[in-house]
Amino acid sequence: MIALAIVLVTVTACKSSESAASKLPRPTKEFCVAAARYDEKVQVGDLSLDEHVEFVTAIADNAPKDIADQAAVFLDAIKRRAKGDKSVVDQPAIQRAVEDVNRRAGQDCGWYERKGL
Repeated sequence: MIALAIVLVTVTACKSSESAASKLPRPTKEFCVAAARYDEKVQVGDLSLDEHVEFVTAIADNAPKDIADQAAVFLDAIKRRAKGDKSVVDQPAIQRAVEDVNRRAGQDCGWYERKGL
């Protein structure tokens, strides 16, 4: 498994009436489904780089406007890595982009439950 994909792995939480959703508009169903499918596959492991490209393409194609640029950075990095470019691994800008996409999916697709205050 590559480092970029590891960043995207999340822990699926129980649904709650008090979610940890952001104040941004809810993403499309297609974005949420694509992100959830990728999350499930990454947790199982053993994805080829081509499979990573396929899943991240679906995420980027359906990304909300507010994270479309970050999703494009994530997709570009996965495509470059699939072609053998190791320079994309552990790059802070790429890791931030992956985290932003993950956060948007996690918060606004109902993956996280708010705990505490």
